[in-house]
Amino acid sequence: MFNSFPTWLVFLIYAVLAAGIVFFSKKLADYVDALDKKTKISGAFIGAVLLAAVTSLPELFTSISATLLIPGGEGAGLVVGNILGSNLFNLAIVGFALILFFRLFAKSKIEYKTQYIVIVACLIIYAIIAYGIIAPTGAQPIFGPINIIAILIFIVYGIAIFLQPKNKGEEEEEKVDPMPNVSVKQVIIRFSIFAVLLVATSIFITYATDAISEQVFEGNDTIAGAIFLAIATSLPELTSTFVLCKKGNFNAAMGDITGSCLFNFLIIGLAELMSFYGSLLGGYTGAKDNLSAIIMLICTVVVLIVLLVILLINHNAQKKEKKDSKLRYAIFAASGVIITAGYIVFLILSNI
Repeated sequence: MFNSFPTWLVFLIYAVLAAGIVFFSKKLADYVDALDKKTKISGAFIGAVLLAAVTSLPELFTSISATLLIPGGEGAGLVVGNILGSNLFNLAIVGFALILFFRLFAKSKIEYKTQYIVIVACLIIYAIIAYGIIAPTGAQPIFGPINIIAILIFIVYGIAIFLQPKNKGEEEEEKVDPMPNVSVKQVIIRFSIFAVLLVATSIFITYATDAISEQVFEGNDTIAGAIFLAIATSLPELTSTFVLCKKGNFNAAMGDITGSCLFNFLIIGLAELMSFYGSLLGGYTGAKDNLSAIIMLICTVVVLIVLLVILLINHNAQKKEKKDSKLRYAIFAASGVIITAGYIVFLILSNI
């Protein structure tokens, strides 16, 4: 759609669409937050499942658009790059937040069971996707255009959601309804309107990224997807995470990020089922930009393990009621640097 436009105009369109995604996603998050305050659902569950799903709507619709609207199955690289790049960028947001707010993080109370379940589920799905990307096409469980790997992703996601605590714990404070004069029905209607606007914006930004891929990256869809599409669709998580961290609400912030990563995998599974040109992952094996996906996989797994370790350290410290220490502060700050460096390493290696 935008491939014939001048490069400067394509970047301008991309910037406008990205700004629209931030605005519409913020409005959607506000309405989901209002629904949260009007229910008895656990805040951690809201962050990891509901808020994560809302802020992942751009990834969902851009991936579906790339799968269905870009002819010849050429959108496969954009889909894989978008999801893997979005997850790595999301975790980089956590790393940067840790650097800025490591003291608040050390004092925060996080519903650790939810985080552990989500992170472990992410690691399992990364192993599944790694097989789908690296293994030869003949060694994959492909039946017609469908790769059974997609079914496995749905199963792991379902188990992770089932195991998460859903009721509010005693430690959660009473929350003030931010929209006391707005009924639940009105909130749902407004949510639906902004969801439609977000869908339209997400579809158009897919075309803009495809044009950038052709004009700047010479058709390397994984790099374009991992940088431009992934960052644009991760802007909602970036905004919500820093707002929540400034308020000291790491429980919801962490839930949003890790939950978004898990929901993004669901998008890969859905795109796989909707790919009519052949298996998304199976057809992706051996592509010229396959190395970029492998680098993203390795960097993200390392980042998830680091995140799991610092959550365990903080959990044990709070369980034993240990006083804050400079060593623990240093560990959290250093972990933030390592996590942020994971994304920087990917950017460097992908351009060598």
